[in-house]
Parts: sequence; C-alpha cells; structure tokens
Amino acid sequence: MLERDELLSPESSGDSGLTPAERRLARLRFDLHDGPQQDVILLAEDIRLLREQLEALMEGRPERGRVLSRFDDLEARLVVIDRDLRRISSFAESPFFPSEPLPVALAKVTREFARRTGIVPETRIDGDFRDLTDSQQITLLGLIREALSNVREHSDARRVTIAMSAGPEGVQASVADDGRGFEPETTLVAAAHEGHLGLVGMHERVRLLGGCTRIDSRPGGPTVISVSLPPFPRSAAQAR
Repeated sequence: MLERDELLSPESSGDSGLTPAERRLARLRFDLHDGPQQDVILLAEDIRLLREQLEALMEGRPERGRVLSRFDDLEARLVVIDRDLRRISSFAESPFFPSEPLPVALAKVTREFARRTGIVPETRIDGDFRDLTDSQQITLLGLIREALSNVREHSDARRVTIAMSAGPEGVQASVADDGRGFEPETTLVAAAHEGHLGLVGMHERVRLLGGCTRIDSRPGGPTVISVSLPPFPRSAAQAR
C-alpha cells in the first residue's frame, strides 16, 4: 500500500530528506527488528533448550529419535520465518531491493507443502514475472501460501493445481483443489468473527494493489481461489 501510494502520487518528488512514506517504512523496519524478529530468536533459544532437556530425559527410550526430530523440524521452520522477516525488513528499507524470481520462490512454497502433506501440487507458470514489484510478489505468494494452508488443514484434497500467468493485462494466479469444499460467504464471515483473517486479509491486500480475488467453492468441492493484479508501472516508478 505504501509503495503504491508513494509511487503513483502526483506529489511524489525526489527532494532530499525522508518523505512521510519513507519515514513509515523506516519505522516498520525498526519495529520488525525490535519486535517479531527478536521474539523468533528467543523462541528458537527456548526450543533448543527444551530439546536438550528432553534429550537427556529420554535416553534409551525407543521414541527418542522421533521426538527430537520434531524439535529439529520446529527449529528449521523458525529459521525460515526469521529469513522471511529479514527479507520483509529489507523490502521496507528499499522498495526495489532485488529478490529471487517468483517461480523460484513458488517452488520453495510447494516443496514445503508437499513435505507436510504428501501432495505434490501441479504447477503451471506462463509469462515473464521479472517486472513484478516486491508488493505484488509478496501478495501473490502470501495468497498462495494461505490457500495451501487451508487445503492442508481443512479440505482433505488429493490433488492441488497452481496456475500463474503474466502478460500486458497484468498477473493472474489460482489455486484449485479437489477437496470437500465449503460455502464461501458463510465460512468467511464465521472465520472473520472468530478472528481467523487469512483469506479475508489477503483479499484486502490484493484490493489495495488494485486487484481482485475470487473464491469459487461449494460443499463437496472443488475449490478455486484466484487473484488478478493489474500491471504496475515499475519502470516509471524506478525512474521516479
């Protein structure tokens, strides 16, 4: 949202000193460093200490290896979260900080999903994604990750398909599964009332980038979550 407001605003200028948007980005960067990143580090230390305590207590027990491996998985997940927080912090420092290509980032998300569920998503990618802004890439990956999380937790699906395409008209992406499905309107309203704002929050983030989301589902399935983002004038933004 900050990137869009700043880069498309007619009042944007290259004057020296921090603009209001730059000050907000700087504050976000420091808040991330002093808040969630420190919490993740402390949590990792607590998990490491608990693992050491259990390692000694479970000496000689047959389930010892399995239990300790779960702690290793948790620690590895915290490393990923810490890396993501640092990456977001870098984006806050510079909207044009170079990032890995979107197909590479998507492959990491699908590998993690496959490791946890045993379902290897069918992925179809078409077009050139190099001109995506950081905000667009983060939003697309966030929506796909949220959709896959819902598949993992609720759908009992056996097949998942992810499709992404980019062209002059913008970017389209979708996640489809053959799971049990749901009634979108009542489910999303109930989730919002209970404080579960995953897909609701992603819908709002897409809207702030000028795009739209769509959820097609019914009890018994299938479910398709799709997003469309308009083209963003990255080259003009960089010049500004």
